[in-house]
Amino acid sequence: MTHLTQALVLALIAAVMAIPAYFIFNKMPEAWLQDYDFDPKAPNVRLAKRFKTYHIPVFAVIYAVLVFISSYMYPDFMNLHFILRFTALILALPGFTIIIMSDTLNRIIPDHIIVLNIALSIFYFVSDFVDGNIWIDAGKPWYHFILNRVLAALIGSGLLFLVGYISSVIAKAEAMGMGDVKLLFLCGLLSGLRGLIFVVFIAFITAAVVAVPMLVRKYRRKAKEEREIRESPDPAKARKILAKKKREMHFADDPDYLAFGPFLVLGTVLFVLYEPYFLSLFTRYFSTLIGGV
Repeated sequence: MTHLTQALVLALIAAVMAIPAYFIFNKMPEAWLQDYDFDPKAPNVRLAKRFKTYHIPVFAVIYAVLVFISSYMYPDFMNLHFILRFTALILALPGFTIIIMSDTLNRIIPDHIIVLNIALSIFYFVSDFVDGNIWIDAGKPWYHFILNRVLAALIGSGLLFLVGYISSVIAKAEAMGMGDVKLLFLCGLLSGLRGLIFVVFIAFITAAVVAVPMLVRKYRRKAKEEREIRESPDPAKARKILAKKKREMHFADDPDYLAFGPFLVLGTVLFVLYEPYFLSLFTRYFSTLIGGV
């Protein structure tokens, strides 16, 4: 099998994994896609939004392109010879797709999908022993491979929980959902300690890129609302009506809410696909910095 053929085969397999995500997501119980206090009999209940058919080719193309580039650029890392490594990635894609869609549409990261992907991460642990881990020398004791992933999961989720807690105290409102904390635990298992640096960096940078125009839009919307209130015949009544609409709005429909889960998934998928590139970055910058200190 030629280099190009292998890259095409892996890309095709990755593309197909968008299909099970569609069926799993749309068959999930409603309660899995709702907040913990969900009451189906409550007035004005908002049913969870679901995966649309046109989403399948979107994810299929994205996965195919990302895997093709990785396999073509790093044939010694992403190829069929390292079947466990590729299997670990492929099995994670449907769950990651569901997390992206659920957090984007419903502001919920289903615990069941997190648990499923945590269970599937065993393939990455086994792959470390069978295929090797490019971040850890083969001569290291066996527990180095396990601690690399477990510590990353604990440290990453613990720090995110702490950041969310402090932010919530300062803002006096929930700043970071527990779903993000659980998701980062999963991301740490897949990335390892040094990889977690890149996962978090990519997540926060890409989230910031999206957050800036959202803040601009929020500022313009509030300015428009204030102008409409001032120009209304009864400004006090208009303000009360607007406040009522905001209170009755479901949190998943809040235009000022930025789902962080998709960015963590993006950082993790990019890292596990392009580990050789991130290893070269780490060696070039972080190792030099640490050595200098």
